[in-house]
Amino acid sequence: MVDRKTIDEINEKTDIVALISSYVKLERRGKNYFGLCPFHDDNDPSMSVSPEKNIFKCFACGEGGSPLRFYQKINNVSFNESILALAEPLGIKVDLKVDQRSPTTKEHEVLEEVRIFYEYYLHNSETGTTALKYLEERGLDQEAIEHFNIGLAPQKDAVYPLLKEKGFTDTEILNSGIVRLSQNDYRDFFNYRIMFPITDERGRTTAFSGRALGDATPKYYNSPETSIFKKGETLYHLFKAANEIQRAGNVILHEGYFDCIASYLSGVKNTVATMGTALTLEQAKLLASYTKHVIIAFDGDNAGVNATLKAIDVLNRINLKIDVLIIEDQLDPDDYLKKHGKKKYLELFKTNIQDQYQFIYETTKKTLNLKNANDIIILKETTRKMLTKASRLVKEIYLKRLSKDINVSLSSLQDVLKAAPITPPPKPLKKKKTRPLPLKYYRAENFLFINMLKDKATANRIEQALGGLYVCDMDMFKLRSLLCFKFYDKYDEFDEQIFKGIIEQEKDYEPLLDKLNEILTSVEFKSQFIYNEEQIDGFIEVLKQINTEKKYRSILKEIKDQNESFQKALLIGQQKDYKIQLTKNKK
Repeated sequence: MVDRKTIDEINEKTDIVALISSYVKLERRGKNYFGLCPFHDDNDPSMSVSPEKNIFKCFACGEGGSPLRFYQKINNVSFNESILALAEPLGIKVDLKVDQRSPTTKEHEVLEEVRIFYEYYLHNSETGTTALKYLEERGLDQEAIEHFNIGLAPQKDAVYPLLKEKGFTDTEILNSGIVRLSQNDYRDFFNYRIMFPITDERGRTTAFSGRALGDATPKYYNSPETSIFKKGETLYHLFKAANEIQRAGNVILHEGYFDCIASYLSGVKNTVATMGTALTLEQAKLLASYTKHVIIAFDGDNAGVNATLKAIDVLNRINLKIDVLIIEDQLDPDDYLKKHGKKKYLELFKTNIQDQYQFIYETTKKTLNLKNANDIIILKETTRKMLTKASRLVKEIYLKRLSKDINVSLSSLQDVLKAAPITPPPKPLKKKKTRPLPLKYYRAENFLFINMLKDKATANRIEQALGGLYVCDMDMFKLRSLLCFKFYDKYDEFDEQIFKGIIEQEKDYEPLLDKLNEILTSVEFKSQFIYNEEQIDGFIEVLKQINTEKKYRSILKEIKDQNESFQKALLIGQQKDYKIQLTKNKK
């Protein structure tokens, strides 16, 4: 705990005019200063700052208090964090531990140096001219480039020597994720890409997202996850949008950072974006610490609609007010702005906002034929689920709509909706237990894939030997195909982040990334041991053997089901042949 005397000392020694001026433009009127209040939608300066009393007060929303109070409120931090932040520059020592947020680390410092370098390179190099032209074509003026701290990664490696010159260790540099070690050589993670810094809610650089300027693939990819960067816990532009979110009383949530930037350029400043992945509960909780009202502005296509429905489900778990921006022509916000312009885009926020209930109901209804009994049941059940936590008024509105749409009495619907669920789910069919494949097949498949990651020639030889053979694991089969036909088709040496970028372009890619991460963190992968050709051929034969075993099992089942004695005799003969083959393979 910090004593009252120390708190008073911090408040007394902090120049409140200087503090607030770093966030809000102030004008002097007599003894006091006035500016737009950052804590509500203020059009006429209603916040007064008194240097004499060292306090601020908004005469519209009532917010006011000491320098510590202002810092805490505007940065959305705890009181203890505001004490630490204001005490340090004053030289006031406080014995206080803050557990809420991690301290600034060397990794943060590394990435901040890189951010400054990328920005400098964008404006002071020949290749920067090309990048600036591209950004200008995308509608980004100098103010926007500075606001988003956009930079450029050089074509040739430059980051590692720069950071060594600044005194950082190899471990600190590698842990930041900005440099990778390849064949005992330190290589930049990003080359010839427009760079978008990613910050945490305190404004510290934690990662980057790079957009290829040339024909490099993937077109977009992010820094790897590190101790300070987790995609599922990060929201792009949150730190810089915080004041606008508080002023507007809501946040506009996008799927990608280019949509976020496009919205900002159109005048919608209270905008943030997920990192190209489904909204997580951690991100939702982060939003909830800034506002209780979220407007989802995802893509207008089917994938965007499905992502919106999933996001609604996540946001409902922490009881936020949820609206949805309906974007016409199945476009994302960036493309909509290019096609229709700023004026029409801004009009959408007046004419095309639906609350979550309207969005869920109408989205579901559009896909159904309400002359079909099963589709009526689907609409009933969807309505029941969405109204679980709704107010009495909302329930009444949608029960009436449902009654009209399916042509049944309101009273019967009310009776039905009291039950949960409307109809009992069909009893699941009893699944016959399938005998799992022997462990040797999974081990062989894993070992082969690890060797494919370590050497391109080996990968091609293994894939050619296996052909299109699906062995034990469909995710592994997909990874093998992506590695050989999409990655090694363009690259000679395995690169984890480029390969992950390729995977992320696939539909339902999360299980593939999980499988890859499982392999990359395994003891077998981390070891330097590489199997020789004879050992690899042995693993290939083990996997080929599975086809024989599958056929053997299939015939056993057919024998069991077969009634005709002649057919049964033929199958028993085949079964014996396969059994002999299996026995030979096992020797």
